[in-house]
Amino acid sequence: MDIEKEKCQFCGRPAKNFQFCAFICERDECAERAMQERGGPAGHIKAKREAQERERASKE
Repeated sequence: MDIEKEKCQFCGRPAKNFQFCAFICERDECAERAMQERGGPAGHIKAKREAQERERASKE
């Protein structure tokens, strides 16, 4: 995969990195948005915890 052939998912500039499951440029703002969309570096853990909380709440 050639990352530089891709565009930043948030601003459309040429991508330089693939982080948080997103092609992003070098701008800090785009990296922050990618992290927020995924839920941070441990987004899968956050999603699992939220699903467990929803399940508990529906049982109450």
